[in-house]
Amino acid sequence: MQSIAREAALSQATAYRHFPSVEALVIAYHEDVIASLVEHGERSRKTGKELFEHQATRWVKLQSVHGPVIVRFWSQKGFLERLHGGDGMTTLSCSAWDQALRGVLIDLSLPDSLLNVARFLHNALFDPREILDLTKTAGLPDEQVVRRLSDAFYGALKGWASN
Repeated sequence: MQSIAREAALSQATAYRHFPSVEALVIAYHEDVIASLVEHGERSRKTGKELFEHQATRWVKLQSVHGPVIVRFWSQKGFLERLHGGDGMTTLSCSAWDQALRGVLIDLSLPDSLLNVARFLHNALFDPREILDLTKTAGLPDEQVVRRLSDAFYGALKGWASN
């Protein structure tokens, strides 16, 4: 917290007054990133896959700035465990993606009962660690990352639904 306060040009006491721990600060930071994604989706008039890819494009761009912080403090619990346990960050993430995921299910003629599957597959494919790996390590441009991950997501949903 001392180095964070110094970077922010605050006293350590002031930093602790706002955030009781580094973990609390990172959670607030991550919540702010997800809230910006929620607003981005709410402003859009797109639907279905078009909305999903609109959100995915924004998510990939956010990772170039915020991904390293998010990844550093990423939960050790699995997505379904966090979802079923009512984890606040997972619930907020669902609010950022559910409209787009439901639209994809409609476009693929899949039932809404697959929403949790769509959430799970989306979480696995659009993990910030993997996005950073594709953009930074593999050197793929954002547009290719969005296209490839979106197509993989659509294929995975269809495959899951057929079993």
